Amino acid sequence: MSVAFKPGQTLGDADLKIAVRDSTGVLMDPAYIRYSLFDYTTGVEVLMGSADRIPATTGVGLYYVDATIPLDANIGDWIVRWNFRELNTSPMVQVVQEFNIVKVCVQVESASGTGNDTIDALLRRLRIFLRDWNPDRNYRFRPPSHEKFIQAQTQVFGYIWEDEELYEYLLSATDDYNGAPPITDVSLSTLPTRWRTTVCLKAASFACMAIANNWIADEFSVCGDEKVSVKDDDGNVYTLSLLELFSILYGDELAEIEKETNKIIEENKDDKE
Repeated sequence: MSVAFKPGQTLGDADLKIAVRDSTGVLMDPAYIRYSLFDYTTGVEVLMGSADRIPATTGVGLYYVDATIPLDANIGDWIVRWNFRELNTSPMVQVVQEFNIVKVCVQVESASGTGNDTIDALLRRLRIFLRDWNPDRNYRFRPPSHEKFIQAQTQVFGYIWEDEELYEYLLSATDDYNGAPPITDVSLSTLPTRWRTTVCLKAASFACMAIANNWIADEFSVCGDEKVSVKDDDGNVYTLSLLELFSILYGDELAEIEKETNKIIEENKDDKE
């Protein structure tokens, strides 16, 4: 690949650029120039965002992609297609540039700042604890980080926590234990083996608490009059409210519970009298 970018990165005039020249090699502004971005990670081009975008320019004949890589961009091969014509009557010319989206590396507390095997192992262990290491298999009823259609099939995937978040929870867990004497000078890089599980469990509690706080902030519910479609064994489809469906499924049990409850209330009333 010619270039590589990270999710969330804003592209500038030194990144995906193109120079347009006439037949003599002199820079010129074409009558028409546009670009489109395609996700090619599956081997099939999928248009991302709007088509035929107007590029930014730094001067005559010099153009570049003025865009930001989505935070949930798929990791892998991408394509930018340039379309331009010299004159309004000239044939359309197309140029394809390939580039790559790479994972964001977590900066950790090491001398080089490039990573640490001990911390990477803790991150992997913590993600496994949280059942977040294989989102395609460990599906949850939650909003995915990315959803799109590829050849009429829906692709849904995404981790709940990014490595950077988990790293912060591991730091918080270590700080928590450092705050309890007599051991107060342990870092993730020097974490004793016997502490690994304890710190990971503490970090997992911080991670789950953060998700719970989001759920509280974005709390949603449904009313009993919300409609759902139900198919029986014969293939017949019925439209029912949630209240009606709940009554059908649990009506007899609820009636029995109500009967027993009323009986207890009456008995207590008689005892008081």
